[in-house]
Amino acid sequence: MKVSAYIIAGGEGKRLGQPKWSIELGGGPIITRVAAALSAVASVGTATVVAKNQIEIAGLPVITDSPPAGLDDAGGPLVGLYTALRDAQSEWLIAAACDLPFVSGELFKRLLTECSDDRAAVVPIQPDGTPQPLCAAYRVSACRPAAEKAIADGRLSMFSLLDRVQTRFIPFEDLADLPSSELFFFNINTPEDLAKATEIIRTGR
Repeated sequence: MKVSAYIIAGGEGKRLGQPKWSIELGGGPIITRVAAALSAVASVGTATVVAKNQIEIAGLPVITDSPPAGLDDAGGPLVGLYTALRDAQSEWLIAAACDLPFVSGELFKRLLTECSDDRAAVVPIQPDGTPQPLCAAYRVSACRPAAEKAIADGRLSMFSLLDRVQTRFIPFEDLADLPSSELFFFNINTPEDLAKATEIIRTGR
């Protein structure tokens, strides 16, 4: 099974005072941590960054959002995923938001074991019971047209895609045996989150 990997670069990070993709964490860019986890599993190339505007990130290819024709003003993570689905030269893709610094190759390997011809998306459930579609696997042939239709209908939530395709939700209990699973879905939205992530890396817990 061919698998490509994409990082959804995210928004302006207004609460952080800087774009999320530009955050420095643990001595390097946060986005390279996510790229390493994805690239450990991808069988087609390295992780590609999907951004709203043209940006430069050392060592990583970048593509810009490409909404469906006539919908140039559409934006958000679903448009980012749709752009990845259009770009992918593989059967499946794995995607992650750029603000999830503790995802791992082991997590994505586990998700890929759940991929099959009768499923279009494999999405993990966070410990709080919330699905996390920005850390998931998608079958390109099924999800690309579904994402395009959702965007055309003005439904830009990631869940508007999941509602349209056969989705396998993975309970957190099925991931809890993986190393550092309690941190997989820790995301950075505020300076306080960034400080906490820095402390986790410094202390190892």
